[in-house]
Amino acid sequence: MGRMSSFLISLLLTGLAGSATAAALDASEIRQVRFGGDDGETRIVVEMSSELDFRAFTVSDPSMRLVVDLPRSAWSVAGLETGEGLGYGLVDDFRFFDRSADASRIVFELDGPSVIVNQFGIPANADNPHHRLVVDLRRVEAGQAEAASGFPEASDLSQLIAERVEAVYVPPPRERRVIVLDAGHGGHDPGSLGSGGAEEADVTLAAARELQRQLEATGRYVVYMTRNDDTYPSWEERVGVMAEQRADLFLSIHADSSPSAQTRGAAVYTLNDRAENRARQIARRGANHTSRADVNNILVELELREKRNQSTAFAEVMLQHLAEAGPLLQNPHREANLFVLLDPRVPAVLLEMGFMTNPSDLANMRSERSRSRQMAAVLRAIDAYFARDEVRGSNPVRAAALTPIP
Repeated sequence: MGRMSSFLISLLLTGLAGSATAAALDASEIRQVRFGGDDGETRIVVEMSSELDFRAFTVSDPSMRLVVDLPRSAWSVAGLETGEGLGYGLVDDFRFFDRSADASRIVFELDGPSVIVNQFGIPANADNPHHRLVVDLRRVEAGQAEAASGFPEASDLSQLIAERVEAVYVPPPRERRVIVLDAGHGGHDPGSLGSGGAEEADVTLAAARELQRQLEATGRYVVYMTRNDDTYPSWEERVGVMAEQRADLFLSIHADSSPSAQTRGAAVYTLNDRAENRARQIARRGANHTSRADVNNILVELELREKRNQSTAFAEVMLQHLAEAGPLLQNPHREANLFVLLDPRVPAVLLEMGFMTNPSDLANMRSERSRSRQMAAVLRAIDAYFARDEVRGSNPVRAAALTPIP
């Protein structure tokens, strides 16, 4: 990783761009996003390499947004490699991401209540070699915008509750806890660099393998790795492992860097307020926001509250044990808007083992003995976390998910 600010930007925006680059060879490419009009009426034009069906709709909760859904596409906009950009007129900014294995989405944050007055496609022609998706927006009163907004999927109450119960899932009863370990970076992304050619991707993989060995040796855990070699899984793939395995805990392992070689120590990151809002949007995505939204929203709020509580609890327990294995960064429990922590279902934390730019931290991370000691501290923290009586049993999410709603 670069500096902490660079790390956060890279981690978040890489996640937003998703695996669009990797899909470039077998998907239509988004070549440009343009705007016209003013803050009363605004036209959005998305230029594509091929003609695609698309669907545009507005949502007003928790903020006013225009959503454009289209088949899986590759993001290829010059100057906006991160998948985000600033808007014009009614549009504050926008971001692109893959919402599933075969679908992509562009979300436009709007600066006020708006409705779609037109949406259509224009095929390529002699004047423009690109196919164009066009959406016209008009500013309206809040009530009119709210009445016209909402996800278009329809679902009756029983289906809605079933969908949200799955999203608020409690891992199934089992003898051994399931832990997902995510070794940061890998493949084309070496992460932070240290002296002597050291790469963050190597030290995180070595640490994840050592923690996996120690966890499995106890007989109490089943461990899944998001990567076990020098490859780069997308952030969607990393988070997907946790959902697929119905994990009890997700731990992403990284190493930091700083412009000062004196900065050292471990730290733990959990979801911040802004990221929680994004997680809330992810959890609500696909639900019907115009019918029985109160049922859906209550469950989502319980889900997020429980996840954040458990993530914070684990972070605090882990810091207590990490302090026994080496120095901690000042104010070591930190919050950030990190894509890898956004899944709304599983307690998740990101561990910064130390600084690649500090000679002592780097030596410890590359030392088999020191690495084993630090990961043993993480193991003790995981044991202590699951030993707490309140972690499982009667929790508000389980009660909300399983109680019939009249």
